[in-house]
Amino acid sequence: MQAANLWTNCSKAILDWVYPVKCPLCGQLSDQSPCQTCVGEMSFAAPDFLEDDSPHLEFRACVYAYSGRAAQAVRELKYGRSTSLADFMAGKVAERASEVSTPRELVVPVPMHVSRASLRGFNQSILLASQLEGHEVSTTALRRIRATRPQAGLTQKQRDTNLTGAFQAVAEVQRRDVLLIDDVVTTGHTARECAKALREAGARSVGILAFAGNLD
Repeated sequence: MQAANLWTNCSKAILDWVYPVKCPLCGQLSDQSPCQTCVGEMSFAAPDFLEDDSPHLEFRACVYAYSGRAAQAVRELKYGRSTSLADFMAGKVAERASEVSTPRELVVPVPMHVSRASLRGFNQSILLASQLEGHEVSTTALRRIRATRPQAGLTQKQRDTNLTGAFQAVAEVQRRDVLLIDDVVTTGHTARECAKALREAGARSVGILAFAGNLD
């Protein structure tokens, strides 16, 4: 066992020397992802909590403002497949969850349509929910049953209808308080459609927490 561990450590050292680890955001050499400099450049959201005025969604909350390095982290994880960022991002979501949720809540990552999940290879919302200790996490309570266009880049009118009927919840959520997890929350269109499906299936309340957002 000691020989195996020694070989593993030596192999890692050689690989790190041949292929030095770099921060996926700034490209500088770093043994952390992201590096401390990039973390220091992330701006905390203000506000970071906002009660929602829809009949289905209770609140929207986030950690960082969706700008600068935090927005870059979201894009690099989602589109650049820089999954080394996931641990840091999930840790920040978990810290914030301890302030806005209770352990009795059912944690539900915002789902992706199967076609997009197959193309990307992972659902970033599931990765971001991975460190919420003490919570029950369900990836089956809510499904995206209709493929939709990305909300970014759509007009206000298109945003209002793009997600209509795109989600379906199951009886698992009956009489449960649900905390949705996503990478970004802004206007709340996606969250409200998710919340509508969850409430129609019997959920008692629904809120959403994201790594980044612009809530006002």
